[in-house]
Amino acid sequence: MSKRKHQVDAAFQHAQRLHAAGRLPEAEQGYRQILAAAPLHADTLHMLGVLALQTGHPAPALTYIERAIAQASSVALYHVNRASALLALQRPGDAEAACREALRLKRNSAEAQQTLGHALSDIGRPEQAAAAYREALRLNPRLPALHNNLGLVLHEASRLDEAVEALRIAVRQAPQDTGAISNLAGVLKDAGRLEEAESLYRALLQRNPNDAAAHYNLGVMLLVAGRFEQAWPEWEWRFRADPALAHRFTQPSWTGGPLGGRTLLVHAEQGIGDMVQFSRYVPLLPRDGRVVLEVHPPLVPLLRQLDGVAEVVAIGDPLPAHDLRCPMMSLPLALGLTRAADIPASVPYLKPDPARVTAWRERLAALPGRRVGVVWAGNPERMRMDRRRSLNATALAPLAAVPGVSLVSLQKGPAAAQLPPGAMTDWTADLADFVDTAALIEALDLVIAVDTAVLHVAGALGKPVWLLNRFDTCWRWELGCDDSRWYPTLRQFRQTEPGVWDDVVVRVCEALAA
Repeated sequence: MSKRKHQVDAAFQHAQRLHAAGRLPEAEQGYRQILAAAPLHADTLHMLGVLALQTGHPAPALTYIERAIAQASSVALYHVNRASALLALQRPGDAEAACREALRLKRNSAEAQQTLGHALSDIGRPEQAAAAYREALRLNPRLPALHNNLGLVLHEASRLDEAVEALRIAVRQAPQDTGAISNLAGVLKDAGRLEEAESLYRALLQRNPNDAAAHYNLGVMLLVAGRFEQAWPEWEWRFRADPALAHRFTQPSWTGGPLGGRTLLVHAEQGIGDMVQFSRYVPLLPRDGRVVLEVHPPLVPLLRQLDGVAEVVAIGDPLPAHDLRCPMMSLPLALGLTRAADIPASVPYLKPDPARVTAWRERLAALPGRRVGVVWAGNPERMRMDRRRSLNATALAPLAAVPGVSLVSLQKGPAAAQLPPGAMTDWTADLADFVDTAALIEALDLVIAVDTAVLHVAGALGKPVWLLNRFDTCWRWELGCDDSRWYPTLRQFRQTEPGVWDDVVVRVCEALAA
């Protein structure tokens, strides 16, 4: 061994020891000194990439790791960590390919199987992800977080009992891991085991009373249980629990009381359906000031009709001057309407445009029997949740066979392409915004929909609406009921088994025939 190579190897081992001890700035300095002397040293390039990934810099991490691979392409671990960088850059398809290259080089790599599981989960293939995690467990059951990983993808795959079992193992192995405990509580909630879930959330809060995620998740669980008065204060922790929901405003929060001539901005958060659901509270705001409403662009013309609103603006448009602000979904707490009995459930609280309703009725007159609007899928950008709440258009084919029913598509977005030609009447190209959608809904006899914005609009209009509801229900539909305290004209058809829609469709067909 040459003296130079011996010096480089010794320096690399020293930098690695610093890295393992968590002394990252010193380790980085050591790696860079090695590269100054040996710019093509593959292990050093790789470790600089790993360090960059650990410190939240995936783009330079990928560059370093790919430079390492260019020098030594047969090292499986390099490809595994390249996959991790690609995942951090939201490139799961490329990450999958990197993992498969690592497994080609080293078939028994537990790390490659675990990272492959991450990639498959992010792509939306939870069953295959579960298989990858199980193989990683077979190869090396001591790898950190494997049972937690497995539990999460089993949850995504609607295998709730198996998810609970995997997460219980994760918690036994790492009883101080609050993330695993929270994941277990979440799956128990979705399995309808609310008492067990609540016990875990409250145990987390005993450990750390300021655990924002535990407060927020407890709030969601209490909403599912219909315990609204306890739920709304916990629900307010959502902004601290999820940075994506953080306020964009500097004005003081309005938490109730008179406006005293000031301007209040009620601003949008979360989805379009949430805004329709909670817009019922807007007319109850104080009238001694000016109320400005910010909502998603397609809702602007529909929500302009709300009483007491001076102006409605779209998200992204310049906001008028305002003194106070309140998130739309904080209105129940701010208004002091926190009990279940306080929910304003009088419908309709939105009204369609009469001229457009007349026009739609004229078009619908050509269809025989009852005219039933149908929506089968939600927003695909919310992949993990949408996969559980949506179904394929072909699954609704039995509805078309019910005598005396004409189906009308209300489905927009990519899922509209699932509709076989001639399966139902489709005029969705003429629906420019929710004013058009509301008018068509008003002209129909019934709407059948999964949990989407269209369902909320139908409920707000007071139209008969049937919800095709997933087993792990959204909090607003609660448990143990087939109606809704939010929409008096809504009827639920809930899955009796996670992920299985067949019996739901059978029950809907029977109800239609009746």
